[in-house]
Amino acid sequence: MATSPGPSAAAPSPSGASPAETSAPPAPDRRLKELESALRKGQEEQQQIDQKARQIAREMEDLRSSMVSTARAVQEHEDSLSDLESQLADLNSLEKDKAATLELRRQQMNGVLTALERLAFRPSEALIAQPTSPADTVRSAILLRNVVPKLRESADSLRADLAALSSVRDTIARQRRKITATTAQLDSEHRRLSALYDRKQQIRQETEEQRQETARRLQTMAAEAEDLRDLLVRLEQERKRREQEAAERAAAERAAREAEKVAARAAREAEIAAAKAAREAAAAAARAEKEKRQAEIAAAKAAREAEEKAARQAREAQAKADKASREAAAAAAKAGDSPRPLQPGRPFSQAMGEMPLPARGRVTQKFGQINDSGAPSRGITIATRDGAQVVSPYEGQVVFAGPFRGYGLLLIIEHGEGYHTLLAGMARIDGNVGQHLLPGEPVGVMGQSGSAPFLYVELRRNGQPVNPLPWFTAHKTKVSG
Repeated sequence: MATSPGPSAAAPSPSGASPAETSAPPAPDRRLKELESALRKGQEEQQQIDQKARQIAREMEDLRSSMVSTARAVQEHEDSLSDLESQLADLNSLEKDKAATLELRRQQMNGVLTALERLAFRPSEALIAQPTSPADTVRSAILLRNVVPKLRESADSLRADLAALSSVRDTIARQRRKITATTAQLDSEHRRLSALYDRKQQIRQETEEQRQETARRLQTMAAEAEDLRDLLVRLEQERKRREQEAAERAAAERAAREAEKVAARAAREAEIAAAKAAREAAAAAARAEKEKRQAEIAAAKAAREAEEKAARQAREAQAKADKASREAAAAAAKAGDSPRPLQPGRPFSQAMGEMPLPARGRVTQKFGQINDSGAPSRGITIATRDGAQVVSPYEGQVVFAGPFRGYGLLLIIEHGEGYHTLLAGMARIDGNVGQHLLPGEPVGVMGQSGSAPFLYVELRRNGQPVNPLPWFTAHKTKVSG
């Protein structure tokens, strides 16, 4: 926007004019002051708009940081819930084993106690009349004498097993209470994350139309691509096109600044012309005062013509300034709405072994293993919880988000240096094409299938698949198979 002329540039009032001259209203001066006031007001409005844009940008950064922290808390709760459920399954199995053991002992004790009860009903004198030999009777007595201590030991062991079973059941009850509490916390974090996501979507509405246009172009590219490698080649071409557009926008900004300089120069020239016209009007009035009435009329006419010329020049200068301001605002808006090019703060190649898994769970298929279609896997597969949170493993820019043949919903993140991360298997994608992601920023949610959903993760360098496992940190990473 052109700078407004200073008050010192206004046309000075002629101090040496005669009384007849000073009685005429200085219309050119008033017009110039009105122009200065309008220019200052436009500058203030532009400053307010710039300040509001910076405030929205700061709020967006704070919101994204909150979403990263909340997504991390959600994944921690998912891990805790999985551990508690595993412990509960072990306790339930232990309870079944102890119950089966107790039932077997109970049956054994019932048989022995029944035999002893029958013997107790027979008096000791009746043993003489039994048809068995005395040796058998003595052996029976010896057997009974040895059985009774064993019965006491079995009874003590049975009481200990009953106490252990009661303790296991108490532990199961506590685990269930912990699971209920952890589930409530997880639901609360999900609701908070959903609220943050809604707020994020609300802030993004101003640039949604351009993102949709970019997404439509990419969808057209995806429909024409023969395979994923062809798609990555097309995405690289799209990235170069965006860089070229950014260079063109920079050139447009330079042109806008030049236009502002031209507008400012035109405004100064208009001020000089107005001052010059005012001085000419004052000189004409002085000459008309010395001459007769006819000279006064001619001088007044010349003054009016000069005044109209100054007003016309001021209007033309104002129109040029307004046009230059509109062109500068349009160029600035065009430059601000477009997604910024990817400039990671740290090279991706230096992050090996430090990135978290995009979702918490077990790695069920590793890179190079034979998959269901009989071909070596080009990535890894993670079994997650229902509705698990999926985050960006490293900072980057979303270059594709949507369905793609054989992958379902596919999200591709460009990290620079020729590296791309591919995430597939999500029920919902929260990222948009052109969005710059922070490490750990939420990008999607897994489905509610009733069985463990699977997230497919693939890492490519210059279009070729590489093993992603060495890039991820070993903290809480569970690998099976």
